[in-house]
Amino acid sequence: MAGLFGVVAVLYGGGAELAWHSSGIAAVGASAGADSWQAFGPAVGFAFFPPAGVTVAAMLLTNRARWAAVVAAIVAAELVVDAHHGMDMLAAAGLAAANAIEPLVGASLVRAWCGGAPDLRRRTDLARYVAGACVLGPLVGGLLGAVVGVAYAGIWWPGGVARWVAADGLGALVVGAPALLWPRQRQLLAARRVETTLVVVLAAALSVAAFSIRSPPALLLLPVLAWAAFRLEVIGAALASAVLAVAANYMTAAGRGAFAAAPLPGPARLAATQGFIAVIMLVSLLIGQEAAGRISAIRQRQAEQRERTRLESLARLGESLAAALTPEEIGRATSVEVRTYAGVHALALGLLSDDGNTLHWMHMAGELPPIVTQFADGLPLTQSCAATDAMGTGIPVLIRDEVEYQRRYPDTAHWTMAAGIASVGVWPLTVGQTRIGVLELVWSRSQPLDATQRSFVSAVASMVTQALIRARAYADEHTRAAVLQAAVLPACPPEIAGLDLAVCYQPADVTHGLGGDWWDAMSLPKNRTYLAVGDVVGHGLAAVEDMAQLRAAGRALAVQGLPPSQLLAELNIFTGHASHGKFATMTVAIFDPGSGVLHYGSAGHPPSLLRRCGTGKVVRLGGGRGPVLGPRRHAAYEQDQALIEAGDILVMYTDGLIDRRGHDIEKALAQAEQLVTGWRAHTSLREACQSLTAALAPPPRDDDVCVLAVTFR
Repeated sequence: MAGLFGVVAVLYGGGAELAWHSSGIAAVGASAGADSWQAFGPAVGFAFFPPAGVTVAAMLLTNRARWAAVVAAIVAAELVVDAHHGMDMLAAAGLAAANAIEPLVGASLVRAWCGGAPDLRRRTDLARYVAGACVLGPLVGGLLGAVVGVAYAGIWWPGGVARWVAADGLGALVVGAPALLWPRQRQLLAARRVETTLVVVLAAALSVAAFSIRSPPALLLLPVLAWAAFRLEVIGAALASAVLAVAANYMTAAGRGAFAAAPLPGPARLAATQGFIAVIMLVSLLIGQEAAGRISAIRQRQAEQRERTRLESLARLGESLAAALTPEEIGRATSVEVRTYAGVHALALGLLSDDGNTLHWMHMAGELPPIVTQFADGLPLTQSCAATDAMGTGIPVLIRDEVEYQRRYPDTAHWTMAAGIASVGVWPLTVGQTRIGVLELVWSRSQPLDATQRSFVSAVASMVTQALIRARAYADEHTRAAVLQAAVLPACPPEIAGLDLAVCYQPADVTHGLGGDWWDAMSLPKNRTYLAVGDVVGHGLAAVEDMAQLRAAGRALAVQGLPPSQLLAELNIFTGHASHGKFATMTVAIFDPGSGVLHYGSAGHPPSLLRRCGTGKVVRLGGGRGPVLGPRRHAAYEQDQALIEAGDILVMYTDGLIDRRGHDIEKALAQAEQLVTGWRAHTSLREACQSLTAALAPPPRDDDVCVLAVTFR
């Protein structure tokens, strides 16, 4: 309270003294002595009363409980100033009362209309402030203050009221507006100190120049006011126009400028000056509001565009990470997107070693070759640097410039100097409470690393962490699937008396070699031979598990002596129970060398090809058809047979050989027949199978391909 009292008293007293001296005569002001109510003398006199803006702003910026201190400061300062200039104490007391009631009325109205302190950046609040603090409050004060003029100076009461309203209303506008804007926009002025100073100085200098040469003031001043409005927004416009108002008031009071030279009586010249100041102030504030609104709209659009770009970047990254199956692939995908969007000079993805002592860099992009070579074996956690700090604390390490890096990590600062690094950001990658690695970003130019940048990289780090979790799970699954596939699917066919066998297996996933196709060849009792080729829908561990179960079940049923039709029927029931909810296709053949008959059946599988040795003709084994395994529990299956002669070649295959996207299956099957026709009894079956696969299903493939060829001797 004491501090508020002191500030208001000093500012009020200073403003009142300025009003006394502004006209160059002994007693001037809306609250001065009796002579001040009578004449302006040779000059116009004061145009506005600064204390009116001080007091109403003080009340609007504080809560009601502190208004008593403001009122006390008004009364004390008014009495001191008026006593200093020889005013009668009763008159001074009356003026003090009028000047105290005025801001109480104005502030109360404005607070009620605006719901608190007005925000003069809004047009509605400015209108309410002008109505309450610049018109109605001064009107109430003028009605009371003019009574003092009538009683002690014999002035005309309506004229006294008009002078009071004009002077105090302008004071509330000229001084109060910048004061009310200051708490809301002082950061803008602080961020542009030089520009603010230049605007104020230019406004003052051009105001003095305009009034000195008696030219139209707006001609020189409007460019500065526009500059203030567009660059410093509403508070800039308020400050520049306030400087102009002060200059206009004092230059006119000194007999300079167009208003002082106008062939008008003193009151008319004063009114012209006041009108000019009011128009300039209001127009400047409105221009500032309009400029701020347009700038805000532009910034909003820019922010929305940046947000859209950020979300699009994260979406692209998510799409890339979804296809990344290893830490190296994750690092490459992250590097491409982040370096493009965030302007990153270099990026590194590091994972903690199994022993927890070293960071191994899975991917480094943009780093100098010597740095890549130096850390090829990893970064010990005992080394002091940003990456190890982030790994140790679990908190992002943000370094905005080289000086900060040298201060924090003097032992490793030579790395940043050699690489031309300006800013560094390292984000720990955390799963629950466990830190698994770091994502390090490096910029060649200093970065603010503000909330927007931090939010983007934090989102990237989170996505990378999830991708690493998926990659680890995939690696574990791949290992299990590879072991299972190797166990149930031998690389070479077995040796079976009277038969030459060859296999060509090409998975669609050439990188990891896992698929759902399989083949089988097994000797049965009574010298018979079981041959099979099948295809489980899907890839990965689930497909390998289904394949292994179907292959094992088929072997077990074949050993029991089941013919192809019954074997497929039993496998259909088994598939419906044991698979991962999908289906499979399969072709089965059982060869009896004693009778020379090949019994075969198919469950939704493409027909096998039989090349006759005697004629070289290729026959499609299209009989024994049945539905795919799994969907229909009680499906019926048939079988057919073919008589086999020595030298005949049987080719069994999965649909990946002939069914390719955008290709006709019938044409592909005809091409397969043509190629098999060229085989001879002495042809290397292994090479023939490989040539057939390469011709009909070259990589990249959408599906696995398995070809089993058998020559009957």
